[in-house]
Amino acid sequence: MLSHRHLKSALAVATILCIFSSAFDSRIIIEDTAFTSLLGSSPEVIELTKATSQFYHEGASYHAPTKSLWTASDMMKSGNTTVRLIHRLTHLESRKSLRIEQINHTVPNPIGAVANVRGSPLGDVLLYAAQGTLAKSPPGGVYALNPYPPYNSSLVLGSYGEYPFNSLDDIAVTSDGVIWVSDPPLGYGQGNRPIPILPNQVYAFDPATNRSRVLADGFGRPNGLAANVDDSVVYIGDTGADIGNKTIDYQGPRSAFLSNRRIFAMPQDRATAADGIKTDTRGNVWATVVGTGVVVWGSDGTLLGSIKLEGTMGNLVFGEAGQLFVLGGDRIYKIRVSTDVVGVAFEHGYK
Repeated sequence: MLSHRHLKSALAVATILCIFSSAFDSRIIIEDTAFTSLLGSSPEVIELTKATSQFYHEGASYHAPTKSLWTASDMMKSGNTTVRLIHRLTHLESRKSLRIEQINHTVPNPIGAVANVRGSPLGDVLLYAAQGTLAKSPPGGVYALNPYPPYNSSLVLGSYGEYPFNSLDDIAVTSDGVIWVSDPPLGYGQGNRPIPILPNQVYAFDPATNRSRVLADGFGRPNGLAANVDDSVVYIGDTGADIGNKTIDYQGPRSAFLSNRRIFAMPQDRATAADGIKTDTRGNVWATVVGTGVVVWGSDGTLLGSIKLEGTMGNLVFGEAGQLFVLGGDRIYKIRVSTDVVGVAFEHGYK
């Protein structure tokens, strides 16, 4: 039973949460007062664009030197093959100013993406986790795409030794340039990859030494990846509840793990899992969760709050300080929060 002092403290916290919640957009749900400092005094949720197809599903990356947002579409049919489109968006201030350009590319089914870090031997590029196709060539793997015209790309890593990857999904890069990729069997379930011959694992590749290794295994379907600001923790989302044919196994895994396999958090809404994962320099973890929108946890796994959004949430990325872009399948949201909120990838990337 709560003491009188503890009851007063609980009521005071509840009152503060109520005041902040009523002052903000009704889609912003505050679970912990720490979330209010992240939101700032006047958070804003803007639907930046809306399309007639799932053009903005995955591959959220922000290239700071050109102030451009990059996205990858959901699977699209092109003749007898399946492709994913890449779009480059600039003039991101508002819906009215927005410019959208479809990029001609040769990356085989790009899904995850991240802007490279300063000091990497690969230079100022965007790194893509490419699922691949049923064909052996070009292989699925990690690709580097030039963010400047003519937007050419090159293969960085096409296999784990003699084994072709199952179907790479997401990608992160730590400040030392080491690339992390998740490799679930989703492509096989979707009919555009061969039968998997590797476990569902997370790999690391160091372009400075040209060496790769398995870093974590035992997942249902490893998905979203992000490192914290000092690279001491890598967060890994497991979307094992999503079996790949648009049905949900509610007893399947859907937690976010730390790189040492300790469970970090699990979304509390009825949803698949934390798909896209990003971190800020203050140690917080931001994730897109299908069925919810954006969910935010503190570095200790405490649920801080969420932002309810419509659409098929697939990925998110921090832009300039105080900017978050969220991909909702057929739409993109721009969320303005406190300018003290800076993404780790932005902090370590080219400026």
